[in-house]
Amino acid sequence: MKTRIFKLILCISALLFSLSCKKPFEHDAISDSATLLVVEGIINQGGQTNIMLSRTLKLSDKSVVQMEKGAKVQVEGSNNSILALTESSAGVYTLPVTTFNTNLQYRLRIKTIAGKEYLSDLMSVRTTPAIDSLNWRREREGVGLYIDAHDSNDNTRYYQWDYLETWEQHSVEFSDYVYKDSRVQSRDPLESQKIFTCWKNEASTNILINSTAKLSSDVVDDFQLALIPNRSERLGIRYSILVKQYAIGKEAYDYLTLMKRNSEQQGSLFDNQPSDIVGNIKCISNPAERVIGFINISQIVEKRIFINNSQVPAWNFDLTCGAIVVRNQKDSLYAAFVTGQNLITTYNVSAAGTIESYNGNTAICLDCRTRGGSNVKPSFW
Repeated sequence: MKTRIFKLILCISALLFSLSCKKPFEHDAISDSATLLVVEGIINQGGQTNIMLSRTLKLSDKSVVQMEKGAKVQVEGSNNSILALTESSAGVYTLPVTTFNTNLQYRLRIKTIAGKEYLSDLMSVRTTPAIDSLNWRREREGVGLYIDAHDSNDNTRYYQWDYLETWEQHSVEFSDYVYKDSRVQSRDPLESQKIFTCWKNEASTNILINSTAKLSSDVVDDFQLALIPNRSERLGIRYSILVKQYAIGKEAYDYLTLMKRNSEQQGSLFDNQPSDIVGNIKCISNPAERVIGFINISQIVEKRIFINNSQVPAWNFDLTCGAIVVRNQKDSLYAAFVTGQNLITTYNVSAAGTIESYNGNTAICLDCRTRGGSNVKPSFW
């Protein structure tokens, strides 16, 4: 008994000690009245460059992301060459397919509509090695997606990836009828097909990086990019993932490592204090102003794979639906279908040969668009 009490006292003492050692983290940027410029994107060697500019939001601000519109953005070479980007959409600046001179260095210059000027460090052009393979395997928790790559010249050492997932969605059955103008009407067959089959896209949100700097050879072996959890809709019919690979430098790797650590901490007593992250972009109009972002210039290498539901053992995806039967009466039909939350599939005929009721289900089960999909078939499908 005394031993257990002693252990309990030790545990409580350790907890109180850890609490007393934890200092509140105060970040200067939190109290800043001005929002900070956020620079996202990569200068794409041999491809189209897209740079997105936005502003941070205050902790108390519940508005949507504020894009930085009307800025002048350009890539400058160490030989004084200038390539201007154009604003292709609000806050997104684009440079057409460009091949940069690997013997030169480049930097990004930004001048906002308010007159503030920002400049990145000069960067060398990096060559990205090919993706050796993109694989998947069935695991207890779901389906894991893994990548292999290597640089036979041992020049890369620091890798970054992101990806775009696409998967096909089906409704549980066709909705051949529609409640419109206070009555049930036959739905156009093309319209029925448009709400039966969709495709949904989702981009990666995690920071995916790896280093081979401590290895004897520059080889990335079986690095996990993602895990599709069991019973996910992604593998309900057909799934595809497009992976992009980038060669980055040590400075970018260190920056992203801090970003990853800060974003993935759960706020427990034993987490490290959030780190102050400094990128390679500075405000030359006001050196004290913080800027968020790290710009690289690198070749982008891509690889896509497809996975069919029939290839994955024991993958069962089921939508939770609510089938209903509604009497063929004006008030009943109005109550069931006027809001669009339920849709009509078929009807039931009485012994007298008249329609006595309609079968329906929730819109989420009969209109794939309500699950975030688009009925426009991707060009690669």
